[in-house]
Amino acid sequence: MTMSEREALAAELRRVEVALQRAYAAMDGSAESRTRLATVKHEYRTVEASALRALGAEDALRLVEANDSRCAHTPAQEALREWVARGAGGVSHRNDGQHA
Repeated sequence: MTMSEREALAAELRRVEVALQRAYAAMDGSAESRTRLATVKHEYRTVEASALRALGAEDALRLVEANDSRCAHTPAQEALREWVARGAGGVSHRNDGQHA
């Protein structure tokens, strides 16, 4: 992966991370805010899965965490972090979209 491709991926991860943080901040219990959060979560999972495929689990996790705020850690991110720390080899492409 070239540096420009990595930069584009980092920019996309930043964009969806900001959108996710804004969706959480705007939560007011309304159907609209719940729908927006669900949509943004789906988009976040899609971009994160792309990063995992493109970079491999460890590089992707470092990139996500480098662009991630402390307040946005989810249980799924923590589980992924633990999975990588345990030395998981590769990413199973069967489970794309199920890890976050």
